[in-house]
Amino acid sequence: MGHAAASVPPIDSARVDAAWKAIRADGSIQFDLPEKAVPPRDPPPEWLEPVLRAIGEFVQWVGGGWRVILWIVGIVIVAALLFAIVPGLREWLAERLGRRRVVEEAPVWVPTETRARAVLEDADALAGKGRYDEAVRLLLFRSIDDIVAWRGDVVRPADTSRDIARADALPPLARGVFAGIVAAVERSLFGGRALDGDDWRRARADYAGFALKDAG
Repeated sequence: MGHAAASVPPIDSARVDAAWKAIRADGSIQFDLPEKAVPPRDPPPEWLEPVLRAIGEFVQWVGGGWRVILWIVGIVIVAALLFAIVPGLREWLAERLGRRRVVEEAPVWVPTETRARAVLEDADALAGKGRYDEAVRLLLFRSIDDIVAWRGDVVRPADTSRDIARADALPPLARGVFAGIVAAVERSLFGGRALDGDDWRRARADYAGFALKDAG
């Protein structure tokens, strides 16, 4: 082993240097890569500069409000995910909006002037004979008929007069007048006392004030 190591000839640095110079002098060998010409960039379109300027002005105007904007964006994303994941939520919102739209677009119930005057004429005829209970009940039953003709979904078969008086579809004034007439009829039927002229005049005035308030 030591004999083999001793037989290795020493490196002649002069010969190595001469060989390197000879290789470098050989023109067929390429040592330096040519520089790649970079094509000039096209100028940005004319519309881009005002857009970037507007964005910069908006960022400067918002200032520290970015946190609020990020919160709003986050809330919108969360809401969108909830609506996408929970179908029942979409149905609930559609039902709520649809119900509100129906309530807003539904015409307000008021008896026609012709109908109201005919009801009062018939009821006055009964009251003129001292039949005040029947006169007030006539106002009640004709009003229920008018409500059913106006919107059939307001009155269900199992509804009582009190249920109809509390219906959300009725305007507040109509509910108040209707509830007063219902109370008078209940006193007549279950209170053990017949209605008198004052009861009749009160019910008539309430009905006429509501049904004929826009009449000339």
